[in-house]
Amino acid sequence: MILPPDLGYELVNPPLAYGSGFKFGRGTKVYVAHADFGSPDSEVQDQPNPLSDGISFGRDYLRGRLITFDINIRQVTGGTPSAHDIYSSMEASWFTEDTYVGASRLTPGEVSELVMNRHGTAKIAYGRPRNIAATTGRVNAGWVPVTASFQTLTHKFYSAEWDSNTIYSAPGGSGGIEFPLEFPLNTVGISAQDDVVLVGGNTETWMLSTIYGPIAQPIIDVVSYYKIITSSDFSLGPYDWLQIDPRPWCRKMLKNGTINVAGKFTQDSRRISMQTLPPGTNQIVLRGTDPTGTAKLVTTWRDAWTTW
Repeated sequence: MILPPDLGYELVNPPLAYGSGFKFGRGTKVYVAHADFGSPDSEVQDQPNPLSDGISFGRDYLRGRLITFDINIRQVTGGTPSAHDIYSSMEASWFTEDTYVGASRLTPGEVSELVMNRHGTAKIAYGRPRNIAATTGRVNAGWVPVTASFQTLTHKFYSAEWDSNTIYSAPGGSGGIEFPLEFPLNTVGISAQDDVVLVGGNTETWMLSTIYGPIAQPIIDVVSYYKIITSSDFSLGPYDWLQIDPRPWCRKMLKNGTINVAGKFTQDSRRISMQTLPPGTNQIVLRGTDPTGTAKLVTTWRDAWTTW
C-alpha cells in the first residue's frame, strides 16, 4: 500500500487504488496552506418541557463534517507539468472524473477516500469531494490559489491499515446423546472457539466478519456486548462462506459473495447497523455445529478516531 508522506494527502476515487489518486500536500507542487476540519453537523431531538423550565434531551446524532483546504499550486515558470495542468488534474479528481470509467459521483452510495498523513499517522476519511475554485491571474507565473472542500460521510477517521484476527473451529466432541434432551435431537457436538482482539483508536469501529464452512447455525459472540445469530436452518458447506460488512457505504450480508442472506438472522441477532467493536480488548467467540473442526471466523477492522 502506497501512503502519503507526513502532511501529505491523496484523493482516491473508486475504483482507483491507493497511490493512483490525486496527491497533494507535502512532496508535491500542490501546497496546503491551511486545512479546516470543521465540526460535524448534529441532529438533536430536544423537546421543550411544557410544565417547567428547561428542555428534555433526546438522541443526538452526528453527521459528516466538511473539510476545507486552502491550497497554493506553485510551479516554476516553464516547468512540466505547468501549474495550469496540475490544477486541471486536480479539478478532474475533484469531479471524480479521473478514473476513465465514469464519474463515481453518479453512483448512489459510492464514496471516495481522502487519505491523509497527519503527524506520522495515516488515516482515511470516507465521503465525496465537493467544491473547488481557483483564482486566475497568476497562472502563467506558475501560481494558482485554490479552495477545495471534501464532505465526509461520518465524523470519524479510520486507520489506513487493516487489522484482522482468525478464530479456527474445533471438533465438538465424540457426539452421542446427552441429557437432558433438547429438541430437535443432534448427535454432533457443538463447538465454541474464542480469541481476543485488540482494537486501537478512541471510538467504536465497524467489525467485518467472514465465516468459512463447514458449520451449521454459526453464531458470533462479542462477549458481554452482543451476538450475531443465524437462523436454525442456515448452514455453510465445506466451500461456502458468509460475509457480513456493516459499513454504511458498502453494507451487505452475502453467502458466497452473491446470495443475499439478510433474512437468515434471528430477531435477537445484533442489527447490522450496530455491529461495531469498542477500543480495547474484545473477546470474540465462534459457536456452531462443525464436526470437522475446520470452520473459521475472520474478523477485520480499521481503528477509528474522532480526530484527524
